[in-house]
Amino acid sequence: MRTVNPRVLPVKLLRMSLSLLIALPLLSACFGPDLPGAPQMPKLPSPRNLPGVDELLDQLPGFDLDLLDELDLPDLSDIADLPQLVDLPIVDVAENAIAFTGPTEMRIEIGEFIRGTDIQLTEVVDGRAEFLFSGLRAERIAGDSLDFDGPWPNIGGVDYLLRLRVYQVTEEYVRAAGVHRMVIEGIQPIHQPAMALQENTLKIPYTGSVGPGDQLKGTTFGYIGHGERGAEISGIPAGDFPFRKTGDSLRWQGMLRPDLPSQFDLRIINYGESSVQVAGIVSLQLPD
Repeated sequence: MRTVNPRVLPVKLLRMSLSLLIALPLLSACFGPDLPGAPQMPKLPSPRNLPGVDELLDQLPGFDLDLLDELDLPDLSDIADLPQLVDLPIVDVAENAIAFTGPTEMRIEIGEFIRGTDIQLTEVVDGRAEFLFSGLRAERIAGDSLDFDGPWPNIGGVDYLLRLRVYQVTEEYVRAAGVHRMVIEGIQPIHQPAMALQENTLKIPYTGSVGPGDQLKGTTFGYIGHGERGAEISGIPAGDFPFRKTGDSLRWQGMLRPDLPSQFDLRIINYGESSVQVAGIVSLQLPD
């Protein structure tokens, strides 16, 4: 995987109406009164404060960001210096590969590995968390980094880039937030509409734009063209209505590769003679 100079990725996301809001799970219980100075979670966390989102806003005037609610992330507006999208190296993505990028937040219990990495939290003593990086000891306190670049374990052809910063250390766990990028090689999407994913999936944003006759990368859906009924999508199961208008949902379920079940929960952003644009969340069923 060859890196090139960082730049902001072009992103197109959907402006959803308030009636479609999905509230983020409240995490205030994780920041109780026994943790002096811990950030207080507002009742309705704002995705605007997630790492990397300011960079998206620069390119998306008027976007409400409600789509990112589906990532189940807390509000992090009180946390300073979180990694941003520009802190991730850009990678060359082959024609038969796909890359996903977005914000992330996690709770790491003592004894656990950060999923997809070789970083393990072994103990916490006096507010200092002890991690093992490939077996090498490293102490971290609030404000310190947890970064990883390497292959996802127990599966081939999946590279994972992670930029985290610790923002809470307790006696039992550590919380960290930042951004991540996943590059999956050798994609061979097969549509399986009735397939169900397990609960322990990795969720990450997806955006795509294709012209008539082309397929949305990572799926078997394509764009035929537009008419009075909306954008006509190819690859829809026989007997299903193939048209979508701006704001309409579009779900793809199946195998991104023979060893990688996935689900794309998308919405139509815009469509016309030259292209259709979609955005949403992809859920990937990756091994531990």
